Amino acid sequence: MVTSSKDMPVQEMYELYKKRDRVEKLFDAYKNVLDADRLYLQDDESVFGHVFISFLSLYAYWKLEAMLKNAKLNRKISPTDLLLQYSKVYHIKIGKRTLISEIPKKVRDLEGKLGLGIFPIE
Repeated sequence: MVTSSKDMPVQEMYELYKKRDRVEKLFDAYKNVLDADRLYLQDDESVFGHVFISFLSLYAYWKLEAMLKNAKLNRKISPTDLLLQYSKVYHIKIGKRTLISEIPKKVRDLEGKLGLGIFPIE
């Protein structure tokens, strides 16, 4: 049960609560998944750079989470798991020739469901 001193429709209150929960989850990802809350830097430029890169990482994490949600995969796989699966594929350059390593079935399935078009899947 949610109580509030504000006079607003129940649906609006619920939406505000859901947004708050979303922000808390993003901060949790920022701290625990990205380990971005640990600053051991000595000067201002390093701190600003660290915070900026952490922000970009959090944005990428959020975009991956949104893609998984749109594909209705967010209950089965996390953005971290998605990156782990995709990291099993290698792009190799030998001279002027480029090769892509074997694409595991799980990655091919994810690629098909997400429709990213990253790998040339036959």
